[in-house]
Amino acid sequence: MAIRSPLVDAYHARLPAAERKALEQIRAAVHAACPGAEECLSYGMPAVKFDGTPLVGWRAAAKHGAFHPLSGATVATCKGALADYDTSKGTIRFPFDAVLPAKLVKLLVATRISEIRQEGKQATTQEKKAPPRPKERQRLRGRRR
Repeated sequence: MAIRSPLVDAYHARLPAAERKALEQIRAAVHAACPGAEECLSYGMPAVKFDGTPLVGWRAAAKHGAFHPLSGATVATCKGALADYDTSKGTIRFPFDAVLPAKLVKLLVATRISEIRQEGKQATTQEKKAPPRPKERQRLRGRRR
């Protein structure tokens, strides 16, 4: 079940109706793609966390909505599916009257979750590979004296 945040509710409440409707559709699609996600504000925009790591965010800009996978790699990986949208390294822009389809949001969220899991595996592997180096520490201690 999604963990909704009153801060995100407040962010959406201050928007004009058309913008609020568009971002609520994004919000619903994100929660459908990752039911256990926890809402928060990240960089001043609504976002969700997955296993404590920021997953994706969305916001209203002056003339468009923006979806942020919070990773440039996600945009690059899904480049083909995003061909019809204005993108930059970490942003997907869409007009408020043509919200990102739920299927595309699901793809972006799944890709981002995969990245987070892969990053976790790499961190665990690096921790296992990095043995303590006591001789190096002793050598450095000797120089300070």
